[in-house]
Amino acid sequence: MNEPEWRDANPETEHLPGKGRTVIMLIAGGLILGALALIGTRIRPVGLGAGVFAFISGIGILLRRQKARYKQGAALAVFGFLLLLANPRFGVLAGFAVYFLIIGSIGLVILGIFKAVKLSWDLGKRS
Repeated sequence: MNEPEWRDANPETEHLPGKGRTVIMLIAGGLILGALALIGTRIRPVGLGAGVFAFISGIGILLRRQKARYKQGAALAVFGFLLLLANPRFGVLAGFAVYFLIIGSIGLVILGIFKAVKLSWDLGKRS
């Protein structure tokens, strides 16, 4: 991929595909997190299954010790733990877990939109 015909002619736009991927991952992750939080708290088997899967996947990513994937693994493990905590009857803790899941999903979508606007602003300045 580092061959001259494949390299970007403008070095300022070299990292644009990665930035665009980040925007998509943030917005899609926020929407999925919100949907699973709402569905998972209403339908307990779906919530428990998704929580166990997310927690084990997050821990697995963290155990691989890849520095580039650390944030995603930590976020996935926390999401899974909160989804597990929101399902059984933990009283006040279940309410807080659902609250943090919804706030987290809204935050991810807002951060994704903010990064998309910043990316489009940067692209506008370059042209």
